Amino acid sequence: MRMLYCSITLALGAMLVPATFAHAATASDKPINANCPIGKEPIVPSAGTIEYEGQTIGLCCPGCGKAFLAWDESRRDAFVALAMRGEEPGQVHQDSTGGSATSQPASVSFPYPLDTCIVSGEKLGSMGDPVTLKHEGREITLCCNGCVKEFEADPAKFIEKLDQAIVNAQLMHYPIDTCIVAGSTLGSKGDPVNLVYKNRLVRFCCAGCLPKFTADPAKYFMALDKQIVELQTETYPLSTCVVAGGALGSMGEPVDYVYGNRLVRFCCASCIETFEAAPGTSMATIDKAYADAQRASYPLDTCVVAGGALGSMGDPVELVAGTQLVRFCCKGCFSKFKKDPAKYLAEIQ
Repeated sequence: MRMLYCSITLALGAMLVPATFAHAATASDKPINANCPIGKEPIVPSAGTIEYEGQTIGLCCPGCGKAFLAWDESRRDAFVALAMRGEEPGQVHQDSTGGSATSQPASVSFPYPLDTCIVSGEKLGSMGDPVTLKHEGREITLCCNGCVKEFEADPAKFIEKLDQAIVNAQLMHYPIDTCIVAGSTLGSKGDPVNLVYKNRLVRFCCAGCLPKFTADPAKYFMALDKQIVELQTETYPLSTCVVAGGALGSMGEPVDYVYGNRLVRFCCASCIETFEAAPGTSMATIDKAYADAQRASYPLDTCVVAGGALGSMGDPVELVAGTQLVRFCCKGCFSKFKKDPAKYLAEIQ
């Protein structure tokens, strides 16, 4: 199975130079990568190469060069950094016994995860085309240029607000109950520590784990994403690509991608750019598929938060937390659920 993971942005801090196409590599310009950044397949000489940041990058087919150049700078930089360490997607490492370990996926840029402007609170798109900017390597999307000026006047204020909004949105989707650094159960050392890193929530057993994570975030995101794919593939509710609509597997092995700590599957890597332009639309489709698959077998006839009978306050309302459908008596129960989703999900399960 080909795997493409999306989680963080890593900047190399080097001055960028224009990327150019090149002919098939020679001995003097050997590619730094073993697998194509787009197709995640082994590179082939006939596909040509791309020169970027003084490094030669191999491809699996000529069309992948254009797709690589369409990535943003930080995403290209992240791939180069990982490739130079032998950690690009599909690269097989040796375990401590000398045998092959599982391949380590790449960690690349992570898009803005909210559908509202963190400055005005307005729905993105309600005031024309949204404006996307980069702040300390992090993608932030605002509703208009007026909000850009307000953000830049006091970025710390809005970053704090953004981080809290991301925790509120992603906490119910967090897929594991252990610390990604120490392996300890979350809550075993006091309240878990929530960190928003490059628009993505990560949880730790204690603050002591933060320095290890920040020293090599790509390492821990790759481990987390591998777990997410393993946990969520079996129950993934769609047999078709959420972007193109074609059957998964119709264009080779599906491409697995992690968005907001949730698995999304595509027929091919070229669908990722379309997804990232409007992730909310695709995620709503996935949520509907999860809900439709689980509604008939939902184990409770009462609201998991209020305890009242479902339907006692009109039609039940629903949301999907990670991969689990949750049904409520009314929308007023959403906020209480999102503050402690693990508690309520345990009651359902």
